[in-house]
Amino acid sequence: MKKSRLSIPDLLPELPEYLFLISPDFRILWTNKKAASLLEGPETLCFEAVHGRKEPPPGCPALKALTEGRPVQAIQKAERLQKDFYVSVVPIKEEDKITALWHLAVDVTSNQVTERDLSSYTYEIIGYLAAGLSHDLKNMLTAALGELQVLTLMAENQPHLKRRYQKLANILQEIVSFSQKLCSLGKTKSQPELLNLNEVLSELSNLMKALTPKRIQLQFIINPYVKRVYMNRAMLEQIILNLFLNALHAIPETGKITISTSQEENFAVLTIEDTGTGMKPDLVKCIFDPYFTTKEEGSGLGLALVKRWVEEAGGRIKVFTEEGLGSRFEVWLPTVDH
Repeated sequence: MKKSRLSIPDLLPELPEYLFLISPDFRILWTNKKAASLLEGPETLCFEAVHGRKEPPPGCPALKALTEGRPVQAIQKAERLQKDFYVSVVPIKEEDKITALWHLAVDVTSNQVTERDLSSYTYEIIGYLAAGLSHDLKNMLTAALGELQVLTLMAENQPHLKRRYQKLANILQEIVSFSQKLCSLGKTKSQPELLNLNEVLSELSNLMKALTPKRIQLQFIINPYVKRVYMNRAMLEQIILNLFLNALHAIPETGKITISTSQEENFAVLTIEDTGTGMKPDLVKCIFDPYFTTKEEGSGLGLALVKRWVEEAGGRIKVFTEEGLGSRFEVWLPTVDH
C-alpha cells in the first residue's frame, strides 16, 4: 500500500469502525486497523474493498463528495459485507484542489450503534483534521503578526500608519482565536461538567460569525444571570452549532438570526430564531425522527441527536414555526444552584 504524505493522528488507527484515506481516483492510501482486513492488495479501490465492484455503486458518497467538493453523509449498504453503514466522507483540499478523501463507515445494522455514536466519531475526526489545519494556519499568522510588530515600531512617529497596522494585527489575532476554536472541536471532555451557557456560546460566537454570510444579520442577546448547567461540553457545543446551521440553511436570501439566553425558573433557555422559510405543520412532527431530512446533503441525524442530548441532560426542546415566517427553537436545560 502506498503511504500518504499526510500525517495520520495517532488515535485514528484505533477507531473501532472502518476508516479510509482514499485518493481522488479512489485508491486506498491508508486504513485504520479495522478497515485493513478489507484490502486485497496495494492498489485496492475503495468500492472494490467495500462493495466488491469495479466501479462506484449508485449514490456513492465518495463520488458525490469528490464531484461536489463538500462533505457528504449517507446511509448505504456495503454489498460485499451485506451490512448497512452510516458513511461520512470529508474532502481534503490544497489550494482548492481535492487531494484526498477521509471515508468513515459505521455499522448501523445492529442496534448496538446509536446516533450518538455516529456523531461522536464524525465530530472527533473533524477535530483531528482541523488540528492539522490550525497548526499550519497558526504558523503563518504568527509570522504575519511578527512582521506587523516590526512595521508598528517603524511607524512610531506616524500615528495614522500605526493605527492601521494595529487594526490589521487585531484582525489577524481574531483569526488565530478562530483557528484555535476550530482545532478544539472534538477534543473536549467526555464527562458532564458544570457549564456556563453564556460562556460556551461566547466561545462559539466568532466561529458562528465567520460562517454567517453578509446577507444575514446575526444578533446575540445574552442574559447575564443565567445559571450553570450540568452536561457534556462537546454535546452542548454541537446542540448550539446544529441549531445555528439549521437556521442558516432556512434563510435562502436575506434575513436575521437571533440567538439569546434567559433564565426561566429552574431552566437555562437557549433560543435560536430565524426569519427563514419556516415549516409546514406536518413536517414539524417529523423533524426529530432519525434520518428524516428535507436537505439533499443532510444525513437526517442532526435534530434527532439534539433532542436526545437535551433529554439526556434532563431538558426539553420546543419548536415554534410558521411557513414563510421563520422558526424558533428553544432548548430548556435544568440549572444547578451550587
